[in-house]
Amino acid sequence: MAPMKRWAARAGAGAGALVVLAGGAFWFGGGYDRWSSDRALTSACDGVLPADGIRAALGEHRLKSFDDRSEGGLDDPTTSLRVTCGISRKHAENTGKDVGKGSVTVTVNGVPTLDQEDRRYESLYPGIRLASLPPAPLGQGWSGVFATADSPTDAKATTAVLLDCAPGRGDLLVTVTVEVDKNLGDMPLDNPERRTAFARVATDTAANASRRYGCDAELGEPLKTAPLPVNEDEYVAPADAEGTCAGIAARGKTVARAWESERGTAPYETCVLGNSRGDTIHVVTAHYGPYAEGAFHDYVERAGEPDPTESGQRSGVLRNGGYWTMADCPGGAEPAFFSLTAPRDDGTRTEADRTYALATLKAFAERSARTHGCAAPTAPSAPDDSDSAPKKETP
Repeated sequence: MAPMKRWAARAGAGAGALVVLAGGAFWFGGGYDRWSSDRALTSACDGVLPADGIRAALGEHRLKSFDDRSEGGLDDPTTSLRVTCGISRKHAENTGKDVGKGSVTVTVNGVPTLDQEDRRYESLYPGIRLASLPPAPLGQGWSGVFATADSPTDAKATTAVLLDCAPGRGDLLVTVTVEVDKNLGDMPLDNPERRTAFARVATDTAANASRRYGCDAELGEPLKTAPLPVNEDEYVAPADAEGTCAGIAARGKTVARAWESERGTAPYETCVLGNSRGDTIHVVTAHYGPYAEGAFHDYVERAGEPDPTESGQRSGVLRNGGYWTMADCPGGAEPAFFSLTAPRDDGTRTEADRTYALATLKAFAERSARTHGCAAPTAPSAPDDSDSAPKKETP
């Protein structure tokens, strides 16, 4: 019996060694990293993340989730659906290799926001302007925009997709920001392959969210490419504008440049106007759906001011000295909200400045509303504008 016992002991030790070796191979061969990443991708954000798309954006690195929260639902009568999460590269502890910064941040919002009072001191929806210049409409059957940030070290883009859910279910807004470290060799966003990989995370997440939450929206086409927003050198004279700045008049050297995107049916549109030196003079913006709701909330409700629309007001002056107006849109949608701001307002505006600004907002709002099938906007006015008194003209 003794030889048999010794043989069994040796066999048991050999099997144990194989288990240890197999475990080591699984760990050091990357098996644990893949398992850990798969677990993070399938469990975060209520399971609506596209695993392949996120790997295409961040690369084959070990990933971890963060800030994973979920509340409400499309059928909840009191609290709107809001799901947030993030996925980021995790330092490879077993190799010590620096994998660089890389993350995907996702927010899925039910539209409209039902519990606005609880969110008085925060924005209702994520912002989408990462740079001073206009984002580009996503197109290809999607109602959305693609925006990039000006950064010498990071490739960062935000894609927003608005889904028109089946009747009686509200809408869904999916916002995705992808950021990677270009210093470690990641492709810049002027590479169409990288842009498209970033944008597909949003469209694929939107498709998954539509199924997951019973939105049943009509989806766009699988993205073949993602648009590159206009850059600083791609301005045109206002008279030559054909997109979001079309129809806006120049004003000598004061307004001599226009940065625009294509005119489409995106829920957020911007025209940037600048002087002959390239300084921004006016930013004109069209907000539709959740962005109209969010803009009105930011400009009025968060400041605790009375709702001007309750007294029938349809246009006026913003707290920052800009101007706003509204237009009714079909299907019971949120009224469109149009704004004009002056980032470099130095408090010396003249009556001519005011007249030009109101005319610019009017021209922009009318063209945008017509494209979106909305009614003609209220003519912008500024009856309470403290700057409306004539001032000495500046040369």
